[in-house]
Amino acid sequence: MKADKLPKLRQQLSSTLAALKGLLGPAFDSTPILPGAVHVSRHRCGKPQCRCVTEKKLHESVRLQIRFQDGLTNRALTEEQVAFFTPRAEAYRRLRQAGRALRKWEKEVHQILESIEQERRSTEGLSDEDQKRPLR
Repeated sequence: MKADKLPKLRQQLSSTLAALKGLLGPAFDSTPILPGAVHVSRHRCGKPQCRCVTEKKLHESVRLQIRFQDGLTNRALTEEQVAFFTPRAEAYRRLRQAGRALRKWEKEVHQILESIEQERRSTEGLSDEDQKRPLR
């Protein structure tokens, strides 16, 4: 029975290993990164006669949220700045996603290795008394 599972586990490990290069792709990208995100901000200005109050049509602006060590900062962007900062923020997001995917991949490989270890355990050659004791 153990002989049947081992080749399947090894095949699973092999295919999981093959996926690693794809997961790490963003680490090989040379685009500069900026820890932040470009997003559209919708808000009310507070003027009593403005369309944001009377027609409930919110004002929109494209903003850059930058992650500094001491906190977050938001900056309004011009169209030119949007074109400059968006690829950097996206490259940062892809790199962070790669890190999360790598941690998930690592857990998966660890589980496969644990299963292989379970399948390969043998008490052969131990005394009868020791063979009755569970292995770690």
